Amino acid sequence: MAARYSSFTNQWVRWSSAPALFLVSWAMSIGSLQLSADDQGPPPPELPQRINPLEGIIDPVTGEELSAFEPKTPETNEEELSSEALALYMTGRIALERRDFDSAVDSFRKAIELAPNVSDSYKTLIPLLLAQREHDEAAQLALQASLRTDSGYELVAAMAGQFASRSQLDKGIDLIKEALDQADYPAGSLQHLLLHRDLGLYYRLNNQIENAASEYEIVLNTILSGEVDEELQQEVLKDPGKNFDEFGDTFLKAGLPDLALKAFEEASKHREAKPGLHSFNLATVFYETGKPEQALEALQEYFDAQLQGRGRAAYELLEKILKELGREDELNDRLNEMYANDEFNDVLRFFLADRVLESQDLDRAKELYLGSNPDVTDPRAMVGLLQIYREEGDSDNLLDILTKAFQVIPRAEDPAALNRLSEDVQRLSKGFEEELEALKSDEESLNGVYASARKSADGDDPQLQFIQAYFLGKMATETENTEAAIEFYRLAISMRNDPPPLLYSELGGYLIDSKSYEEAIDLLNEALTNPSDALQNERWRFLYFLTYAYQFDGQTERALEAVDEAMNNAPDPIMGRLLYQKAWIYYHNRDWDQALKYFNQVLSQYASETDLVQDTQFRVSNIYVEQGDMEQGEQVLLDVLQADPENTQANNDLGYLWADQGKNLEKAREMIQIALTAEPENPAYLDSMGWVLYQLGEYEEAAKILKSATEQKHGDDSTIFDHLGDAQLKLGQEDEAKENFERALKIEEEKEHPSEKLLKALRSKLQIEDKSTE
Repeated sequence: MAARYSSFTNQWVRWSSAPALFLVSWAMSIGSLQLSADDQGPPPPELPQRINPLEGIIDPVTGEELSAFEPKTPETNEEELSSEALALYMTGRIALERRDFDSAVDSFRKAIELAPNVSDSYKTLIPLLLAQREHDEAAQLALQASLRTDSGYELVAAMAGQFASRSQLDKGIDLIKEALDQADYPAGSLQHLLLHRDLGLYYRLNNQIENAASEYEIVLNTILSGEVDEELQQEVLKDPGKNFDEFGDTFLKAGLPDLALKAFEEASKHREAKPGLHSFNLATVFYETGKPEQALEALQEYFDAQLQGRGRAAYELLEKILKELGREDELNDRLNEMYANDEFNDVLRFFLADRVLESQDLDRAKELYLGSNPDVTDPRAMVGLLQIYREEGDSDNLLDILTKAFQVIPRAEDPAALNRLSEDVQRLSKGFEEELEALKSDEESLNGVYASARKSADGDDPQLQFIQAYFLGKMATETENTEAAIEFYRLAISMRNDPPPLLYSELGGYLIDSKSYEEAIDLLNEALTNPSDALQNERWRFLYFLTYAYQFDGQTERALEAVDEAMNNAPDPIMGRLLYQKAWIYYHNRDWDQALKYFNQVLSQYASETDLVQDTQFRVSNIYVEQGDMEQGEQVLLDVLQADPENTQANNDLGYLWADQGKNLEKAREMIQIALTAEPENPAYLDSMGWVLYQLGEYEEAAKILKSATEQKHGDDSTIFDHLGDAQLKLGQEDEAKENFERALKIEEEKEHPSEKLLKALRSKLQIEDKSTE
């Protein structure tokens, strides 16, 4: 089976050891004690007929059988259901006060079953489900509430926001669309407008601009129709000027200038104090509609008002307009003139500084970036100064600016989260990353920064700051400089009496990734013996890391001891993952029977943890394949795909299994393409595609893709080189094939548990090649 390529740190699952307390607080505070149905839904279920609780009991005075009190007007079935639901709701509230969350959840679920038209139980249950990570059930309940209660749309909007905050915009979009489709809110109603507004926002954040424009058009046209009263409009548009501007910007990006103009005109009505902003919007529309002269005139009105509200976008628009007019040589003169008349305009100053830096006038650029304050605090200046100090070889100032920028400029480690930030912040992040890459490739400058830090750390009165040592440790890991990583991370650790657990986790993970197992073991054991409360609270986490270090170092017994101790120290929410880890240790040791035993325990005990179950299924499938039971191995993957047809890894793995057996090749190619579309640089998926193409006889394309696989990170895999050699042989490239077979053999021989089947095949191929060259 094609190997999965993921580093140790990528295998790490982000867990939380406690419920989200803000969600619990929401559940505690929301809802009233008096339950009332919001609408009339389907007829309620029938309650079972109540028996007389006093049946068979005789009154000793009268000698007659006692009977229960019968009201003059008996309760209807619906009233009885409402009473039962209220009792269950109150039971849940009491359990919630006692922090018995499981009982509370159970009571609220039952209350909703009896009274699905009552909003309070939904509003209290959904936050609890979110705290327990039951996001799918919470979303379904929010949708149900939107169909059965007047206020349910609020829960749909809140759930969509939850998905957005977890970088799952697609789920938020789908939820709102489903609510709009099923609930059929009247056009122009508050629910209708708010959900279309939010849907537009999430499309915009998801870079689906045309869809966002369609949703915003519904809101805009409804409001401009005159059928929406002022109070409702205020509910929909909390900040009309800002909201209409956002609509207009979206329309422009979607190629709808007429709608953009409408939106911008509405925005101007709510910004009478700043008419210059409307001039900027007009300039944008004129430029987009091919009227650069009018655009320049309108933009000048914005500049004359000396506004900064549009940030760099105004000066970037000026640059584009002048270029369109063939007058780009005017730009710097115009910028200098504006700056002379508006010297407190930092947006203009930094834009001008960037232009000057492009012309390599380092002194003038530095003067502009620094302004009147040499103590740089503005991130816009930091990015430019990084380039200047690096090119000047000023290591001391470079170290200072680097660590300042690191603290205030977001890194591009989470593209989805970064895309939700403003364009100016995205530009800063991109510029910072580019400067970091330039520094990483400039060995002399980077060593100069390290030397400056060491000098600052020496002496009786060291000046190096904790954040500087930490940042340099991270830089060293990113450049795979293990010696410097250990030096600066350990320096950061030494600067804290109570060192943050993150320092040990990050360095430990890096050392394991870089195969420095002995160093990782020493570091993690040091964390375990440190008396710091913060570290001892994370004891289970360091033991988890140690399982990898010990197992990769060939110390299986110690790895098992570490995982058992972790299970004795860990909070309940991650016990399933630790049981999985115990199975993985046996798996890595190729003890298939024991691995299968513990993986099956995971499947039976933690069936509700979807991600964990899928991870386990992939391992179980591979065990069956290793044992020669291909049918069972395939069936496990088919089970995964039945539940999740677009699952990337399952499509790849099953496609590869079929390709390796030479069956279902066209279907295998389709499935592997699904995986490659999701992760086009994944070497395992490239190998799978190359191999299925080889089996289909498309040798030239197979060799091309397999060669690409070897060039990716983690692409130095024996199977990939073996497959590449096979394809090259078919193309008559005997020398290249032999070279790749030799690479594959060397990599496989160095493994702790090499595949005897692959070794035998490679040696056989090389012997054939040797004879053919004699």
